[in-house]
Amino acid sequence: MDRCGWRTLLLLVLVGWTMPRPTSADELPVLPYVQNPTPDGMTLLWFAERPTSGTVRLNTPTGERRFKSTSQLAEALQDNPWKPEFPQPRERALFRHRVRLSGLQPGTRYEYTVTQPGHDPFEGDFKTTPEADQPIRFVVYSDSETEPESSTLPGVEWPASPGSNRPRAQVRYPANQTDGYRENLKVMAAAQPDFVCVVGDLVENGGEQRDWDEFWRHNAGEYGQLASRVPLFPALGNHENYAGPGGGHAIPAVNFAVSKYLTYFETPNNGARQREHVGRYYRVDYGPISLVCLDTSDGSPHQSPRDTNFNLQASQAPDFNPGSEQFEWLEAQLADAQQRSQFTFVQFHHSMVGSGMHSLPLDHPNFQGHPGSPLRVLLPTLLKYGVDAVFSGHDEMWERSEATGEEILPAGDTQEHTLHLYDVGVGGDGLRGPVPGAENPWRKFLAHVNAPEVWQGRRLVSGGKHYGHLEVTVSPTAEGWEAVLTPVYVFPQMNDEGTVTGWERRTHDDVIRLRARHGAPTAAGTP
Repeated sequence: MDRCGWRTLLLLVLVGWTMPRPTSADELPVLPYVQNPTPDGMTLLWFAERPTSGTVRLNTPTGERRFKSTSQLAEALQDNPWKPEFPQPRERALFRHRVRLSGLQPGTRYEYTVTQPGHDPFEGDFKTTPEADQPIRFVVYSDSETEPESSTLPGVEWPASPGSNRPRAQVRYPANQTDGYRENLKVMAAAQPDFVCVVGDLVENGGEQRDWDEFWRHNAGEYGQLASRVPLFPALGNHENYAGPGGGHAIPAVNFAVSKYLTYFETPNNGARQREHVGRYYRVDYGPISLVCLDTSDGSPHQSPRDTNFNLQASQAPDFNPGSEQFEWLEAQLADAQQRSQFTFVQFHHSMVGSGMHSLPLDHPNFQGHPGSPLRVLLPTLLKYGVDAVFSGHDEMWERSEATGEEILPAGDTQEHTLHLYDVGVGGDGLRGPVPGAENPWRKFLAHVNAPEVWQGRRLVSGGKHYGHLEVTVSPTAEGWEAVLTPVYVFPQMNDEGTVTGWERRTHDDVIRLRARHGAPTAAGTP
């Protein structure tokens, strides 16, 4: 086959992989999606109006296997009871259907068909967790903050980069948030990742069921089905801890909001002593890497320099400060991952350093009450155990910072190690710029400053801050394992009138290459 033929074949494969399957009136409210991958298993979840068990037919190398779903009334998926009027109340209750597919082989792709009485069959596929000597790719983003209103609202406010020749009338992004998020997910899908990290603020209001419906419309519904074949690894953000109109930050309403998050996601058991903390933080070992996810929703004491949410008091969120159960768990996981994995990544929502509105000092007159700075208490621990990068969001910017052992660790305990700190908060909501008073001396790259816009009349030709994500590829080389962290964004192609006519994948000039701690692979494949 000639080069043109191969390109055509590759295009057809990618289109088939990324294009959402058409939906019909008989589709499930939330299509089947995969969760909690291991080398020998995967969980399938979906939501239906009936408790009647569904059937999963799984194609395996030894023949077809069949599984029956267990169902449970999804009590948490109610409309916001604190809101006086709701424009489109849910007509029926939903049932959560679950199947644990077990006895599988590592790093193997499986095709499945879900048949749920009263609905169209759904076909999908997934890949189990590979062995530690296999390369992987994953993507990371934050702050999608879905809500159905996004499809009718204009683009978000869009501060111009310094020195930009942008037309004065162009004060908003040229596409709305629904289109921006949808195009971002398409580019993620085209990369064929092994998994996707969503680092908090998945929805606009955690207690608004319509906002969760919109999230799954993008991820396992009519807009796309990336989650139907690629597991999502989420983190709780401050918006998941907000009930929406009427409920706000009142503790019963906050618990109601978080219960929706916990209903939708299944993660590895963290063994927390307090039942309410199970599912809120976890660790995943995936091929050559370890990923540790923290819940930074609320710090203790309340409204102190150790607190990340000044609006929450006596919430069920676990503390993250030294001495807390979550902190002790974190230290144990990092110590173990340092010995087992080629790379260790940590994710949590609040960016500990940044240049945005949530990075203002606590005594600043424009302080918002959701600071990320309390998380800096974790820096010595992250550096001590050789964490390679931290993924956060919150400031709704694209920003990368660096912290080193020489700056953070006590004298005599220093090491030559650089910790990369990312704010990947450009999933599908705001596209903010830096604010006066938020100083970040550790900043190395900020799209607002380092990717200046270039316009030709009313058409943007390059630069700017856009919706995007971080793409991480981990693979063995002759010199050892390497992780390549590439900042990806979806660029709006515009005509001379300034109308968006298409989208394309582009990257910022800030690609980071990391070397693994264990050196080159051995002949057996394990360093």
